[in-house]
Amino acid sequence: MNRKIKITQPMIDRYGVINGDNDILHYDHDYAVQRGFKGTLAHGLMVLGYAVELATRKWGADWHHRGELEVRFVGPVIPGDTVEVDIGDDGALIAKVETGNTMVGKIGLRPAS
Repeated sequence: MNRKIKITQPMIDRYGVINGDNDILHYDHDYAVQRGFKGTLAHGLMVLGYAVELATRKWGADWHHRGELEVRFVGPVIPGDTVEVDIGDDGALIAKVETGNTMVGKIGLRPAS
């Protein structure tokens, strides 16, 4: 199961308002470039949210009661990137952009008790 999302600066800006993250790295292109990135950075938890959305589609209400995940953020997402989030049949979770992986991990349901 997968989903592709085109990332824009307004999306990053709106997410920052919601979560209260005011780190300039997310909002000032020149500052981000000076720090070695190709542009401002999407919030990691914003990208993780797309994985959680897929998990909800895949497992429905069970995800909200028995869902678990473990991820590592391994690469940046910048405006203009298209993020592809994929949940494999084995629970492998990968988010990637044109330049490579951005998030990797495992996602699934705990056994019912």
